[in-house]
Amino acid sequence: MEGDAGSGRLNPTPPTPTADDAAHSAADEAIDDQVTTAVDETAPADAEVTAADPVRRPSRLDGGRWLAGICAVLLLAGVAVAVGGYLAHRSHAHSVAAARAESAALAAAKDCVAATQAPDASAMAASQQKIIECATGDFGAQAVLYSGLLVDAYQAANVQVKVSDMRAAVERHNDDGSMDILVAMRIRVSNTQAQDQEQGYRLRVRMAPDGGVYKIAKLDQVSK
Repeated sequence: MEGDAGSGRLNPTPPTPTADDAAHSAADEAIDDQVTTAVDETAPADAEVTAADPVRRPSRLDGGRWLAGICAVLLLAGVAVAVGGYLAHRSHAHSVAAARAESAALAAAKDCVAATQAPDASAMAASQQKIIECATGDFGAQAVLYSGLLVDAYQAANVQVKVSDMRAAVERHNDDGSMDILVAMRIRVSNTQAQDQEQGYRLRVRMAPDGGVYKIAKLDQVSK
C-alpha cells in the first residue's frame, strides 16, 4: 500500500480536460484559420499590385528628349550671343563713323571760318577764294558777295588781323546729315582808327556734307 502511494506521488495522473478547455482550444484553432486565410487572400492582391505597378526605368526615348532639349537651349544661346555681338559691332561701327564725321566737320569749320579772318588786304584775295570753295547750300549763293565785302573792308581801313584763339564744338546733329557747330574766337585787330584791339565773338555755322567734304551751308554771328 505504501509502495503504491509513493509511486502515485512520483507519477501524478494528468488532469482530465474539462469542457472549458475544449472550448478555448476550438476558439484558438478558429482564430489561426482566419489569420491564415487572411494572409492567403492578401498575398495575391499584393502580387497583383506589384505586377501592375513595376518600377519604371528611363527609356532611350526619354534620353533623346533630354538631349534634344539641351541642344535647343545651346542653339538659342548661340544665336543670342551672335545677335548680341552683331548689334554691339554695329553700334561700335556707328559710333566710330559718327566720331570721324564730327572730327571732319569741326576741322572744316575752323579752316573755313579762319578764311574770313585774313591777316591783311594782300592775303584777302586767297581768303576770298577759300570762302567760295567752302560754301554750299544757302551760303553758296552769298559767298561771292560776302567775300567781296570783306575785301572792300580790308582795303578801305587797312585792316590787319591776328587770331589768338579759336575753338569749335558740335551743337547739334541734323536729320539731313549736317551739323550745327559753334565757333568761338578771339582776335586782335589793327586798322586806321585803332591798333591791336582785342575782340571776341562767336559764329554758328552749319556744316553740310558736299562731295565727300563738309562745307558751310549757313553762317550766323551769335550775339553775346
